[in-house]
Amino acid sequence: MRRIFLYNIVLPTAIFLLASDVLLAQQATITGEVRHGNERLQAATVSIGNKILVTDQNGEFHFPIQPGKYVIAITHAGYKKMEQEVAIETDNSTNLDFDMVPNEELERVTTLGSRSIIQRSNLNTPVPIDVFTAAQLAKTGQITLTQMLTVCAPSFNTAREVSNESVTLRGLDPQHVLILVNNIRYHNLAELFGGILKGQLGRGSVGNDLNSIPFSAIDKIEILRDGASAQYGSDAIAGVINIQLKKITGKTSIQLHLGQFYEGDGEKFSLGINRGYTLFKKGFVNFSASYRYQASTFRGGIYKGPVYIPYPKKGTRDDSIRARMKDDSIVAARGFNQRAAIDNAGNTKLTSGGLSMNGGLPINAHIDFYWTVMASLRKMDRPGKYFLPKDSDQQKINYALFPDGFQPRFKPNTVDLSAMAGLKGETKSQWRWDYCGSYGSNSVASRIVNTNNVSQSLIMGKSAPTDFYNGKSIYRQLTNDINVGKIYNLQGEIKTFGIGLGAEWRLENYQTLAGEEASYKNYDSSHYATSGTGGIDSASAIDKNRNVLAAYVELESEISTHLLFNTAMRYEYYSDFGGNIAGKLAARYKLSDKFSLRGSISNGFRAPSLQQRYLKSLGWTFKGPARILVTRGIFPNDHYVTDSFGVPSLTAEKSINLGGGFTATMLKHICVTVDAYWIQIKNRVILSSSLDTGTRGVREILSSIPNIKVDQVQFFTNAINTRTRGIDIILDGNWNLGKARLGASLAANFTSTHLFGDITGSEKLPTDTTDIMHTKGLFNIEDRTIIEKGQPDDKIILSISYQRGKTEANIRNTRFGKTTIAPIQNNKILYETFTPKILTDISLSYLIKQWVKVTAGANNIFDVYPDLLKNYDNTNEGRWIYSPEASPFGFNGGYYFVSMSFNF
Repeated sequence: MRRIFLYNIVLPTAIFLLASDVLLAQQATITGEVRHGNERLQAATVSIGNKILVTDQNGEFHFPIQPGKYVIAITHAGYKKMEQEVAIETDNSTNLDFDMVPNEELERVTTLGSRSIIQRSNLNTPVPIDVFTAAQLAKTGQITLTQMLTVCAPSFNTAREVSNESVTLRGLDPQHVLILVNNIRYHNLAELFGGILKGQLGRGSVGNDLNSIPFSAIDKIEILRDGASAQYGSDAIAGVINIQLKKITGKTSIQLHLGQFYEGDGEKFSLGINRGYTLFKKGFVNFSASYRYQASTFRGGIYKGPVYIPYPKKGTRDDSIRARMKDDSIVAARGFNQRAAIDNAGNTKLTSGGLSMNGGLPINAHIDFYWTVMASLRKMDRPGKYFLPKDSDQQKINYALFPDGFQPRFKPNTVDLSAMAGLKGETKSQWRWDYCGSYGSNSVASRIVNTNNVSQSLIMGKSAPTDFYNGKSIYRQLTNDINVGKIYNLQGEIKTFGIGLGAEWRLENYQTLAGEEASYKNYDSSHYATSGTGGIDSASAIDKNRNVLAAYVELESEISTHLLFNTAMRYEYYSDFGGNIAGKLAARYKLSDKFSLRGSISNGFRAPSLQQRYLKSLGWTFKGPARILVTRGIFPNDHYVTDSFGVPSLTAEKSINLGGGFTATMLKHICVTVDAYWIQIKNRVILSSSLDTGTRGVREILSSIPNIKVDQVQFFTNAINTRTRGIDIILDGNWNLGKARLGASLAANFTSTHLFGDITGSEKLPTDTTDIMHTKGLFNIEDRTIIEKGQPDDKIILSISYQRGKTEANIRNTRFGKTTIAPIQNNKILYETFTPKILTDISLSYLIKQWVKVTAGANNIFDVYPDLLKNYDNTNEGRWIYSPEASPFGFNGGYYFVSMSFNF
């Protein structure tokens, strides 16, 4: 028995333990770091033999391996492959560092469009993504981020010559684009785009102010041109714009810009400063500051109507001639400047400044703390509609103060605040986790000067105030996100398999604060029906909240070297609209290393914003060619006026998004991406057409409502369904020509939007097929034309850059396609179609020293303007010569500039 125990149990056990000790003693380790300059590259692929892994969040890797000779290969999207032969000795630890070399700008790295940490080039993603570096954007000669992107991204459009630059993607509204900063949701604006202005791009939409983010803080912009509601949130129907902030340390950069338009006005000045510091050896903190000034421009006409004496309402032609002759004599005697009676017809005077701090600090080997803080202030001075002395019967002018009428000036102050902080790390089992809390707010304090509360006329006369505080609008957003994920590096046919899980809780608050009493109170109701300066009264002030809960799951896998697929599902619950499930499936198939097919299908759900549900706004506007002053009101969805008109309660939008295309690399120097899309939105939330008391049904309903004295009403409603079709085509090329470098890019977008199905109407309004206002439908031909034809049907951008030594030249041609408007005057449709235009921009840069570069150039060098308005009735009696409604590149003409950049 003793011998059996010795030979069969003890001896084998001893041999096994000895062999294990020998094997363990022979095992070695390879560690290392992958970086580009000071930037650690996360998710770089490290291959040794048949073993594959990816670098962690610090760009580091760790390989247990047997002794021997190996070839270690490092790959990362956007960088050239690196290989190194290493000899591993017994019981030894080898450390290797790799400094990657970028590709020739044909491919750009991104993680947008996937929760995976694997960074891919935009040629290898399953959905189309544009990546623009800050250096590329700065070469455009523009000073706002929105205008930079307008001349870089073909499917991106923005409004011009307005107080806020609303942005759109793929022909949809600003509210269909989700904005992220460092992959974290950015807060919305408190006020809706356009207010009650007719025709503005995205009128009635809620959106974001991209220009509130200091440009000096921006590292790159990623634009996901695909529906992403299932991944990032319900408002990502058209796509996602992610703004990545700088992390660089040890360097200071300063950018200066100075320019003006050919007309000698609209001076622009901007200053941006950025500085990064190393924090406790492994952390970083990056500071930025910016300042921007923009002077006003004027591109209006000459007012050709009467000033002091109106045309007789029921007089003969001779009566009108006599009235006009008398009016002309008074104009000459008083020296009235008829160019002064023009509404705002150009750029708004603007001053803004911003600060930001972006930082990160490792707490230990597995946990990092990160944060971002931003603040910006913007002040504007914008002229409003001119009130003429001839409008005495409309009771809006205190003639003791303004015997020649007046033009009010709006001076809103806008403040944006944003704070984000979180922890991220990786467990021992390689599960990545990330928790972030963020707060953002936008507030607009409205002030109006050079105006009057006419009801104070008889009481105060010349001593009545002319400066009023009209109130304040505030939007706040508090968000908490937690995300976890893991990438499995598999052997065999399936290369990688990634899983992502997450949840979000968001609290939204919309608040309006009353203005001073004189901005809304009628002090003399016996003589004046309405009064005030459009301020928010205490009864209209609101304070509304809602909670949004969301959870998502995402799976991504690379099956062999050919097929990559991504699928996601997201559940969102709105406390005021209920829940919805959104899903997405995207795939990319490589037919070869140089040619890939890709496509996606997804659905979306967007609840109306708090502003669209609860906004109440009263203001004055002018109606018809005769410029009759009327009071227009927007009433919230739960208001009794809205109910009186039978307007249905707001519901959520439902969308379907289909996309497909291919990517190709040709001759090692040219890459091509072609992506088509089809987007359907049902129950689209829009601001209705103005319902006027000139229509019998509207007049009867308003006359039956006590304490409501308005001439026109509007509501938010799910009135329409739309389908948007389009295609994006992008060709990029780079060539080394001896000591020179040539780059060329051709980018084009072709898109069209059309309504389908019935327009939702009100059964309380009569149907009149001869009424082109289409009152029952709540959406007339004028507003339909803005949706379908207000944005360019195509945009093509051709850019060429040439660099040799210290000199670089850039030239860009941007073709803006056709747009159309259909104003309604006196129950007539006055169509205006604006033909395509090509704008040419040039710049020349010279590197004086390694740390200073100077650039001189001109945008719109050939001084191209949009077509003039052809129909006199659309010019507001000569005030306008260009349309503010469908002018995608503005109407300011040529602009020349000089800029300097310092880097040390």
